[in-house]
Amino acid sequence: MDETAAARLWTSVDQVPSRTPRWAAEEQRRVHDKLLDTESPYPCHFGSIGESKGSNYYTYWDQSADFPSEAAAVAHDLESFIGFQRALPDTRLSLLILVGPAQGEAELAMYRAQFWHILSTLHTSDRVPQPADAPEDPEDSQWEFTFAGEPLFAFGTCPAYGPRRSRQLGKGLVIAMQCRSVFQSISGSTAAGRAAKKRIRHSLSTYEDVPLLADSGDGTGSTTQKWKQYFPEVDGRPLSGKCPIVWEKN
Repeated sequence: MDETAAARLWTSVDQVPSRTPRWAAEEQRRVHDKLLDTESPYPCHFGSIGESKGSNYYTYWDQSADFPSEAAAVAHDLESFIGFQRALPDTRLSLLILVGPAQGEAELAMYRAQFWHILSTLHTSDRVPQPADAPEDPEDSQWEFTFAGEPLFAFGTCPAYGPRRSRQLGKGLVIAMQCRSVFQSISGSTAAGRAAKKRIRHSLSTYEDVPLLADSGDGTGSTTQKWKQYFPEVDGRPLSGKCPIVWEKN
């Protein structure tokens, strides 16, 4: 990790870098406490294990700072994170992007627009060309959000999710990202994968007072359009329309 990355990225077991804004340090503590809550265990045990072992990485997007500078910094952090994952292919790493300061009461639509705007901005900041075999149409069943040549799974959490508690991690928008490669061992095509998915789905059903996401598949496979899982509806009904991401490069 170079000096710039070291000043911005940190793991769940590291001391928060000294130049981190106070709101981001406080938000990371909220996420940490949520993932490691023993009275109401977080339903995705992979996220909880990552938080306890230090394989969850953190960075932040400061909305009160210069937008182009923040976009460049987070793009740098994401590229660094992908490098860490490639160097540790057998370790499941996660990156959590804390977006703030929190703006108080806001509707889901505002957070959704913010989420897709950030993903679109990261795409335009990507220095690596899209892999030749990676489809650019989100309606394609093989499409994934890709950065630095790496397919990623991204999902947003925010306070407006209300009863969908697994999608509430902090006071503002929190974007989690993982390299798709870490999901190979829990693919629905394997017995271990089906068991892991069944466990998570059961945990979700007891953790939340809303139906499981219609777009999350049946536990053996995912839906055709992966983007629909990124920022779903509170009640879990299927999303319709086109993927909101903007693909044009600057």
